Amino acid sequence: MREFKSEVLLSSFEKYVFATLKQNYKFDLNNSFSHNFINYFIAKFQPDFNSSTRNDEVEKFEFELKNIAKSEIEKVLIEMLFATTRTNMFIVERDELAIKFDVSKFKHLIGEPQPNIEIWVYSKEFSGTHLRMAKVSRGGLRWSERSDFRNEIKALMLAQDAKNSIIVPSGGKGGFLINDDRKNISKDKFKNIYSRYINNLLDVVDNIVDGNIISAKNIIKYDSDDSYFVVAADKGTANMSDVANAIAISRGFWLGDAFASGGSNGFSHKDLGITAKGALTSTAKFFLCAGKDLSKDIIEVIGIGSMNGDVFGNGLLWNKNFKLIGAISSSEIFVDPNPETESSFIERERLFKTENGSWGAYNRNLISKGGGVFSRKDSHIEISSEIAQKFSISEKFLTGEELGKYLLKANVELLFNGGVGTYVKGSTETDVQIGDIGNSKIRVNGSELRAWAVCEGGNLGFSQLGRIEYAKNGGRINLDSIDNSAGVNTSDHEVNIKILLSQTNLSETEKSEILKSVTDEVVELVLMFNRNSADGLTQDEEREDRLSQSNAKFWKTIEALEKELPQFKREFFAMPKDGERLLRPHLAYIYSYSKLLFKKRKIAENFIDNDLLLSYFPKSMRTRFEKEILKHPLRVEISSTLFADQIINLLGIEAVF
Repeated sequence: MREFKSEVLLSSFEKYVFATLKQNYKFDLNNSFSHNFINYFIAKFQPDFNSSTRNDEVEKFEFELKNIAKSEIEKVLIEMLFATTRTNMFIVERDELAIKFDVSKFKHLIGEPQPNIEIWVYSKEFSGTHLRMAKVSRGGLRWSERSDFRNEIKALMLAQDAKNSIIVPSGGKGGFLINDDRKNISKDKFKNIYSRYINNLLDVVDNIVDGNIISAKNIIKYDSDDSYFVVAADKGTANMSDVANAIAISRGFWLGDAFASGGSNGFSHKDLGITAKGALTSTAKFFLCAGKDLSKDIIEVIGIGSMNGDVFGNGLLWNKNFKLIGAISSSEIFVDPNPETESSFIERERLFKTENGSWGAYNRNLISKGGGVFSRKDSHIEISSEIAQKFSISEKFLTGEELGKYLLKANVELLFNGGVGTYVKGSTETDVQIGDIGNSKIRVNGSELRAWAVCEGGNLGFSQLGRIEYAKNGGRINLDSIDNSAGVNTSDHEVNIKILLSQTNLSETEKSEILKSVTDEVVELVLMFNRNSADGLTQDEEREDRLSQSNAKFWKTIEALEKELPQFKREFFAMPKDGERLLRPHLAYIYSYSKLLFKKRKIAENFIDNDLLLSYFPKSMRTRFEKEILKHPLRVEISSTLFADQIINLLGIEAVF
């Protein structure tokens, strides 16, 4: 076992370094660096050592490593090694390895904004990571198919952090890459790997038993207590919440079925359509300012996604009068140059409810003249006169990817992103910088978009530079972290309601019935957050447009954010130079992080406001469970979150300064 674990340990660090530093460092098990590296790790985490022996051994191997390390990469590696806080290496039943890092101690060496806490899981079959900005964090777990999956998860975590400004936890995200072709991965194999990934994560966090913090057997820890660990579904794991909760329950994890939100005893995001509703509620503010009702009026739309997707499917059913003239999915392109609204809505609804909701299953008889469904891999599509006229195409023939580009650049009222992948970048950015290679041939620049407004229902659809270019040309856009925040907000309400009910003597059946009964109230509470954020951000945009004095105050806010929030970096959000105009995509990040800063300040003050605390929960629960609400374990975090949200919504981002 020791030899296998040593090999896995070094391979794990090598893989981590490759993911973070983009350099491949080959370990030799026999050289002195590797020898001392392994021995330091064993001395630090071997449970059989007494404290005196352990300290002596750790100091000895630490001294050796510092003397041996010559190259920059070796110096980074030992800083990572010294920052390890837990491992399940000595849990004998595990065939893989989980290593927990305090990334805050070495992130200055690896560049770019980074998480503060990371759990890295490695085996011969898969690699996985879980990133958190703080111990109380949340975010979904993704089945990634990208070789640079840690970069993907990190970008999603940073977006999640901004999104989580309106909920209790900070940003978190997890994901894993299976070392096999997708076609070889059966449902059973996937479930097995997902389950092993979950078990490894839970090995290196704490449990609560009878009010006491308990760590897993044979775990030596060098970090403080870490018991609030929650996850959610994401791309590829939509049906796995029950599996995760079953693992949590079998291990006696204190959160039980609150560990993974959205399971069979939780709020189904797809059934509620909450992410799409929240996104369109945010975007509706643009249309309201122009005298239009996005939920009722006839609106011409280009979409990214397909009807079998949660966000896209629910989004395109939000308004019966959406005229979907084209859509791009991961494999297909749908074009309907002049759709009939009623029949096309009915057909979209049919696809949404069927197992195969791809564009290929769309009834061709309902597509207007000249339209059709094409493959993105097509190399020779004859362009009809109707498509040519609708999308200003002069070519007679196009490839599937070229046709997709014309759709993205169409002159429509709304570009709705409900899919997966980055489709819009900045002109100065390369496809290598973006990272989503699978969409590089269809990707366009923000300056090329002609849609009147954009709704970012999906994650990472735009790079920040892409948004800025679009906004400079008069485009109306928020952020993905603002538009699609309703999903994570719903999950947070679910978890906190379950924690609340766990303080009662109610049966599991009664708890489940109560949760189900407050569904509509939770949806309305969540959508209120989206409406208020859109209103508040619009007010700040108006202040920026009309008052140079306000602009100066905004820059003071930026200085405060940089000083107090390590994850806020001007360059990462492509901020202009001091004093230059701040566009809505700039303001949106400042807006979100202003809420995070206020929340951080109030939590540090141990702030509790009973009225705010009660208002977080559905009205039907407030009287019946008032005692439990006022004793909620996260009462400080909930009060602080609501306070921050309301202050910034009402007073704007200059309130920070």
